[in-house]
Amino acid sequence: MGKEIKTSKEAIEMHEKYVVQTYHPHEFVYARGKGVWVWNPEGQKKMEMLSCYSALGAGHCHPEILKAFIKQAKRYWPGSNAFYNDVAPLFEKELIEFCGMTKSVLINGGVDAVERAIKIARKWGYTVKGIPKDKAEIITCENNFHGRTTTIISFSSHPEYKQYFGPLTPGFVQIPYDDLALLEKAITPNTAAFLVEPIQGEGGIIIPKAGYLKKAKEICEKNNVLFILDEIQTGLGRTGKRFAYQYEDAKPNILLLGKFLGGGVEQISAAVCDEKTADILKYKEDGSTFQGHPIACAVARTTLKLIIKEKLDERAYDLGNYFMQELRKIESPYVKEIRGRGLLIGVELKSELGGARPFVDKLVEEGLLCNQTHLHTIRFAPPLIIKKKEIDWAIERIRKVLTGPIPTK
Repeated sequence: MGKEIKTSKEAIEMHEKYVVQTYHPHEFVYARGKGVWVWNPEGQKKMEMLSCYSALGAGHCHPEILKAFIKQAKRYWPGSNAFYNDVAPLFEKELIEFCGMTKSVLINGGVDAVERAIKIARKWGYTVKGIPKDKAEIITCENNFHGRTTTIISFSSHPEYKQYFGPLTPGFVQIPYDDLALLEKAITPNTAAFLVEPIQGEGGIIIPKAGYLKKAKEICEKNNVLFILDEIQTGLGRTGKRFAYQYEDAKPNILLLGKFLGGGVEQISAAVCDEKTADILKYKEDGSTFQGHPIACAVARTTLKLIIKEKLDERAYDLGNYFMQELRKIESPYVKEIRGRGLLIGVELKSELGGARPFVDKLVEEGLLCNQTHLHTIRFAPPLIIKKKEIDWAIERIRKVLTGPIPTK
C-alpha cells in the first residue's frame, strides 16, 4: 500500500493485469493536467483533444471548479436522500433557469439520466396518455449511442454492445436517423416518446438535415408523443450554443444532460423536465444513493456560472468554425468529409483506408490526444477554453499526419 506509479510502462502493465479490459486505450498515461495540456509520468506533454468525451469542457484542474470542489468537500459529504441538503436545491434552481425548464431529476452518470427519461416516458404513457399496461413503445434511431446499461443496449444498433447480454428489454422501435417520414410512420397509439440525439456523437459526428429536430418535435406534438433529446455530449456549450437543439428552436419535453455538468471532476447528470413531464415520478418510484451529491452539485453550479461568465458557448461557436475552416484547407488524399458544430468535430476518412485508428495513433504520437469514433472518423473535441493559437498548434500536427504516408501502426 502507498506505492506510486513512476513510469508509463508500469501503469499500462498494472492496468492490463488488474482491470477488466472493456476499452482499448491508446498508449498514453495521464499523470498531470492543466487546461488543455497533460503530461505522462515521464513528463511528455500532449494536448487534450477528446475532453473525456466532452466532460472536460473547462479543461483539466480549472481553478474555479477545483475551488468549489474543495470548499464543499471541507463542509460535508453526502448524507443520503433521507434528508435535505443546502446545495442541491440551489443548483436545481440555477439549472432549471439555465435550461428554461420546470424541474429535474438529478442522477449520477449520463446513462442514468437516459434510464430516468425512459421511466418518465413510460409512466406518462400509462397514466396520462392512456397506453395499455406494459404496451408503451419508445422510438429510437439507428446508429444511436445512449449508454451501455442492459435496457439501453437493447435499442442499440451495434451488435457488439448486446450480443451476449440477452434477453433484451422490449418496448423499443428503431428507425433510421434523420428520416421524418419514417418517424411519422412508426408512431402508433402505443408510442410514448421519441428519444434522439441532436447530433450523433459516437455515431461519427452525424448532423441531421436542417429543420429535422424542429419538424420531429412538431410530429411528436401532433401525435401526443414526448420529445426527448439526449444532449449529454452535445449540451452545455459544446456545439456553439447552450444546447444543440437551439439551432432549430426544438425545445424538448425532457432534456438529458451530463458529462460537462460535473466540470470534469464529478459525476452528475440530469433529466430536465418541462411542465408536461415534471411531476410524473413519485416517491419510491426512483432514487439513488448519490443523487443530488452536495459536492457534485457545488461543482455543477460553478460549471453553469463558467459557461455564462466566460461565454463558452460563443467561444465554441467561433473557435469551432475556425478549427473546421483550417481543417478544410488541408489537402489530404485520405479525407472524405469534415463535419461538426462548435468544438465537436469529425474528420471522416475514406473507407478503403480500413479505419481511423492508425491515424489516431499517429496523432497521439505527434501530441494530440484524440480518438476515433464509428471506425472511420477522427473526433476532435478540445476543452471549450482552448485558444486560437493552440488550435493552430494542433492544425500543424493534423496536417502533418493527414498529408504524410499512411500510418502502419
